[in-house]
Amino acid sequence: MVKKPRQWAADEAYRHIRRRIFRGELAPGDSLIEQDLAAEIGVSRTPVRAALHRLETEGLVYASGNRRAMVREFAEAEVDECFELRALLESYAAGRAATAITPAGLAELKDLSTQMEAVVAEGGEEAPVKFATLNDQFHDGILWHCGSQRLRDLIKPLVQVQLVLMQRFRPHIEMHLQRSCWHHREIIAALEARDPAWAETQMRTHLLSAKNPAVDGA
Repeated sequence: MVKKPRQWAADEAYRHIRRRIFRGELAPGDSLIEQDLAAEIGVSRTPVRAALHRLETEGLVYASGNRRAMVREFAEAEVDECFELRALLESYAAGRAATAITPAGLAELKDLSTQMEAVVAEGGEEAPVKFATLNDQFHDGILWHCGSQRLRDLIKPLVQVQLVLMQRFRPHIEMHLQRSCWHHREIIAALEARDPAWAETQMRTHLLSAKNPAVDGA
């Protein structure tokens, strides 16, 4: 096995495991065996352990009583609560960002939005994974410009619930991604107008519509 830099290996393990959870290849309740994952990814157990700890912090993985990591399963009520909390906190963050975001920050959001639209137009089995990566960067960009690390730390674990929910509504995922693209453009318009109230409203609408992707027009 070729020895790889420790941080690179940990990041690679994180991306690999997260991607498999997102795709549903690792289902809620599945055990995550360090040795098996290390062999699969091509790294040692140490970066896998670091990746699992990171995923546990973000809420996608939990450690059972014997410390064995497992894919976390969310109860329906918990999913609803997480989406409502995220909508509350991230809409507030968007309002703050509207008065602080830089022209370079707006340009970056527009570029990410264009990339997401291209992913949706291209389609394919990998579209949700590609979209999710760009979507994380889009939302993180807004959180960065809100100027509060505390808000970012509070919101990050809530974001992961969306991965689980999107798997449940896989047959409707294309429609959901298209709607997200429309919402992203409205959020950018509100930020560009430097209108906190508009930015808050658009972000709240966007996040709550993602609560049930199967409902058209939500």
